[in-house]
Amino acid sequence: MGGSYVQKESDKVAVKDVNLTIKEGDRLGIVGRNGAGKSTLLHMIAGLSSPTSGEIVVEGKVTSIMTLGLGLRDDLSGRENIYIDGEMQGKNRDHIDPMIEEVISFADLGEFIDYPVRTYSTGMKARLAFAMIAFIEPEILIIDEALAVGDASFATKATTRIKEICAKGKIVIIVSHGMESIKAICNRCLWMDSGSVVMDGSPDEVTKAYIEAVRSEDEIALLDKFRRYVGKHIYVHGFDFTDVSFIDSVSGQSKLLLESGENYFLRLKGNVASVSNVIINVKLIRIDDTLFFEETFSIEDFVFNQQFFGIEIEFSPIILGSGIYRLDVSINQESKCVAQSLSIFEVYVLNPPSGGKPMLITPVMISLTTN
Repeated sequence: MGGSYVQKESDKVAVKDVNLTIKEGDRLGIVGRNGAGKSTLLHMIAGLSSPTSGEIVVEGKVTSIMTLGLGLRDDLSGRENIYIDGEMQGKNRDHIDPMIEEVISFADLGEFIDYPVRTYSTGMKARLAFAMIAFIEPEILIIDEALAVGDASFATKATTRIKEICAKGKIVIIVSHGMESIKAICNRCLWMDSGSVVMDGSPDEVTKAYIEAVRSEDEIALLDKFRRYVGKHIYVHGFDFTDVSFIDSVSGQSKLLLESGENYFLRLKGNVASVSNVIINVKLIRIDDTLFFEETFSIEDFVFNQQFFGIEIEFSPIILGSGIYRLDVSINQESKCVAQSLSIFEVYVLNPPSGGKPMLITPVMISLTTN
């Protein structure tokens, strides 16, 4: 398979110079940022669009789920949808009858299987749609972010079912932002960027390289976007911050991008002209001004050599929702701010949970630094 696809309305090349062979038994995961060309490539493989140059040769029947549940008919029941979808896949009722109870059981909809689909939640629609295609033995199965929908139990069953399809020599192609799903299901992974293939290899190697590249790019963009928040201010001579940084507990490196659930510590170092009535205040504030953490420390407990202080605040782990946060630390004497440091950091979630956005930060441990 090779070719390119141009979006005519903007003359932008969505997929270019892709030469790819997908063999029987391949469980291919595709990763990349939004707009990288992943879904466009799937549309061409599925026959939903054609390349403007080059060619795509597909041997086998393609079953695609570009948006899980999109093809469901809202006014019909779940059971009726199963029969209609089977007929569209070339099955008659005699073929569908022996498997329909298995499909219903897999979808785990209970009595709702005979209710109109319009009464279903998003998760229920996802379970029904996946169950409908998972039991028709597709030769080539294409899934675009389908596993991101539904609860943890469904995702586990879906993953198991995909592995069963692959074990029978079928081809599965998955686009997902969930790196763990890619590594759990696939035996091969593509990293796409700006319409081209950056890397083609094992899921572990490709996802690791992709994550590291994205982190580096995001750190630069994050600093540039919120540069006005970054910096320190000295209001009284003799009071100063010399180091304010989040440190990865494993690598020991300073980080601006923090993975939720991992261990970090906040390192604070500086100088004080005196210790009388001096405290340090630490705040973690989301960029929309929601305060998530605040703590104060008496400077007397952390001062060395008359003027130098060092504090390490350990987050084991840090559990904040995905988002951009402001780190505001200040030295205060008798309720007056004498020095301040403002910086920006971002929290990301490698595999976002369903059912809401967590906003919890765990209790912290405070330790004394001697360097």
